[in-house]
Parts: sequence; structure tokens; C-alpha cells
Amino acid sequence: MIDGEGAATAGGGQELSFGVVVPAFGPLASRRAFNDAVDTIEGLGFEDVWFGDHVAVPSYAAHLTRPEWLEPLSACMLALGRTTRLRAGTDVLVLPYRDPLLVAKMAATADVLSGGRLVLGIGVGYLKGEFEALGADYGRRGSVTDQYLRVMQVLWGSAGTPVSFDTEFVRFNDVCMGPPPTTGQVPVWVGGNAKGALRRAALMGDGWHPLFPTPDLYRSGRDTIVALRGSGDQFVFSISLAATRVLEAGETYTPRSWGDDADIPEDFGYSPPIPLAHDGRPRFVGHPDQLAADVEDYAAAGVRHFTLRFSAGGDVGVADYFDQLQRFADQVMPRFSAPSAPRGSQPFPPARERDLSLTSHGRSLDRS
Repeated sequence: MIDGEGAATAGGGQELSFGVVVPAFGPLASRRAFNDAVDTIEGLGFEDVWFGDHVAVPSYAAHLTRPEWLEPLSACMLALGRTTRLRAGTDVLVLPYRDPLLVAKMAATADVLSGGRLVLGIGVGYLKGEFEALGADYGRRGSVTDQYLRVMQVLWGSAGTPVSFDTEFVRFNDVCMGPPPTTGQVPVWVGGNAKGALRRAALMGDGWHPLFPTPDLYRSGRDTIVALRGSGDQFVFSISLAATRVLEAGETYTPRSWGDDADIPEDFGYSPPIPLAHDGRPRFVGHPDQLAADVEDYAAAGVRHFTLRFSAGGDVGVADYFDQLQRFADQVMPRFSAPSAPRGSQPFPPARERDLSLTSHGRSLDRS
């Protein structure tokens, strides 16, 4: 039994859900592999597919992050156009990189044309050289993110009526935008593990989508969000995992992390280490029973949605990736989730109604 608000009984009570990252670069970012991956992920009953974000990688980081990333909103739209049930999400979109009016329009378009299947994961970003290349404010990225997110939410909820903003980072007068998203708002899941991300998720988001905290850290973050919101209802507690690998008897696998490289730019210090299980192995790497135990540990900490990362890009081949999808779908996922939801269903709560009265003055939640 899993205790706590919105509790689930692992293997027999409230269902958990699972999504999959398709790497935005490497062999899986080719047209054929991308299409096959999206089709397979939907066919195997996963809930959603996710795409990461980099626009222009500075040369000092190119040995860690290859530059040929697919643009995530474009990838989401292509995935949504190929499928009928699968959701698509950004893992996560660096919001300070992009004009908020343009993001609001693109996200609303994807939402309307897909029947409400877009999840907008957002974050503040970390790569300083990328901010500089894009002319974005690295030092104030938390405050910029707050104002951009507020602008988007006001525009989505405006029903085409004139909207004006006059804040530090956003200024426009009497702008009308439509069409509105299918439920009035595009669902926003806030990425990040820091205190500012928790506040942003609680007060401005529909979900929390951090990078691989330990179960104890996740539980602490969840408790903070529930306290700030006053409730955990109508909110998705998600997690983006570092690595997922289903091993058969005799197989071994050691996921690589940036900490394994000697030349690590300071920017990359944001990334937490890969969590370890009680037996010392990396979480979500092991035999099916071990992965099931990891799911149960995180579900006990409050996680209800798991975003699985079977590849970080060029670390595994295409056939290996598809084999891992099949293994997880066959050997782990059925223990926690029912067959995929019917077409047109809403497996996650819709974006909550928000106070959209703030149309001329934005208040930043924090600086990070």
C-alpha cells in the first residue's frame, strides 16, 4: 500500500502512467526512426512521448551535448499528427529562449488540432553560452520565466479579448489571440528541482516534472508543493528519469553521466547525480522485479507519472531502443497500469482554471 494524499496501491489500485523520451539527436532523430518510435510508443500503450530542448549549443559544451537537436515543439506537433491517443510533451522547453506570444500561439495550435494532447513542460534552462547566443538574460531567467508563463496563461484564457502587459520583460498593448486551448489552458508541467521551481510549479503549474531526484527528495518537494497549493488535487506529480534499462539474466549496463567526464563546464552543475537503489545499482536499471521496486519506491514518494529515458541520444542503437521499449511494456508496465485509455479520454486532470486578472502587471515568484 502506498500512503499519502492521492495514494495508490502499487500493482492493483490507482494507476500509474508511463511516458517515453525520444532522443532529440542521434540515430533516433532520423525521419524513419522518429516515426517508428512514435508509432511504437503509442502501440505499446505508453501514455506520452517527450522531446528535449536545445537551440544552439556553445562549442565549449559540444563534447557533452551534440548540436543537432530537433526543436521540441515541432517534434511534438509531428508526433501528435501521427497518432490518435498519445500525448506529446516537452522535456522541458526552455521558456526564456522564446517569445511568449509565439509559444502561446504554437502551443494552443497544437492543443486544438490534437484534441488537447499537448503537455508543455517548461524550465528556466542552464546553458549560459546558449542564453548568450540567443540574446536571453541568463542571470534573470527565473523572473523571465515567471512573466512569460503568466503572459501565456493570460492569452490562453482571454477568449480573444484584448490583453495588455507592461512588466519588466514583457510589454504589449491590446493584443487579441485565439483560438483558445480545448480546456481553456494548455497543461503546464514545471521542470526543475530547486526551491524556485517548486514555487513555480505550485502556484503557476498543472504538474511538477523534475530531473531524477531521490525518492526522499521527491517526497519533500511534493510536500512543499501541496503546502503551497493547499492541495495536491488536479495536479500531476511526474518525474523525468536519468536512464531506464530492463536487463535480462547475465546482462549488465552502467549508465554514463556527465560526472564521468573530466572536462565539465560549470553550467552542467545543475544536474543531480543518478539516484542509487538500496542495493547500490542505478535506479531504473536492472531486472524487471528491480525496476518494479523502483517504481513502487517513487510511487510511495508521490510520483504518479514516469518519463522513461531508454536512450540519451547516441548511446544505444535503434534496434536496442525498440527492444527496451518492448521489454518495459511487457515485463514492467502491466504491473502498474491498465491497457491504454480509450481515444478521447483524459488520463490526466485538465489544466486548472487560474486567476487571469493579472493583465497589466506581472509579479515574479523568485529569481531562480
